[in-house]
Amino acid sequence: MITVILNLILAMATGVVLTLTDVSPWYWSILWGLLVLLGGQFALGMILRRKMSSISEQIQGIMQRGQAKMQAKMQRWRVKPVSSQKAAEQELAKDRDAMILEVQTLLKPLEKYRLWVPLLGRQLATMELQFAWQRRDYARVDLLLPRALLVEPFLMCIRLARLWQQDASTEEIRKVFNKMVQRARYGTTALVYSTFAWMLVKRGDVDGAYKVLVEADQKNEHAVIKSNKDILANNKVAHFTNVGFGEEWYALWLEEPKMRAKRMRDNGRFFM
Repeated sequence: MITVILNLILAMATGVVLTLTDVSPWYWSILWGLLVLLGGQFALGMILRRKMSSISEQIQGIMQRGQAKMQAKMQRWRVKPVSSQKAAEQELAKDRDAMILEVQTLLKPLEKYRLWVPLLGRQLATMELQFAWQRRDYARVDLLLPRALLVEPFLMCIRLARLWQQDASTEEIRKVFNKMVQRARYGTTALVYSTFAWMLVKRGDVDGAYKVLVEADQKNEHAVIKSNKDILANNKVAHFTNVGFGEEWYALWLEEPKMRAKRMRDNGRFFM
């Protein structure tokens, strides 16, 4: 915001100086002032985009490495039983917290630019929202949601999942869902549609869930959508699952991953 004000002051000063020094008529001075304003904003936008693009790439790299590490552990635990599911969950939480701390350390220097750059506050809120959600800090999530830019599918699903946690009515969830998918690009809404369909199934609206998946199939090419659509069409509701989305689905906290627990061998007891 400060940069906008400074650019505006510079543009006005340019127009006034050009007029007072008879370099150009007042109407041309206004035009030159506007060009200065637009040029300043454009230059700032370019600098900001480059800075944010670089940071976003670093964040994506950290997130992808962290999620791949956790996903690998979960896959390993599904094949090789774990001795304690609680210990496994604690290990995943530890990995998740380490990933979040690394990203927050990367974002911290940007806080000083919040007043200087338009929309930076909303961009930072969007990033922080994901971390607050992963920490299950729902009080912070509720504060960040109105300020965040919910343009990514997972962020849309966070909004739906939070409404679900708050026992919002189906119509309220549907209203938010419809608003979000209307502005989404083709092929990006598989998780959003599947999340809403899961909610409808859980509330017994199987027909409604099927209609949602039919629409989803028209806007996405995804195996999970096709599978669940066929499951509901064949009235096999118990087999409906979004597990095919992997860690992305479990990160919504709507279901917990099932890991095989190691059975304790009972060698028996012998008495004399």
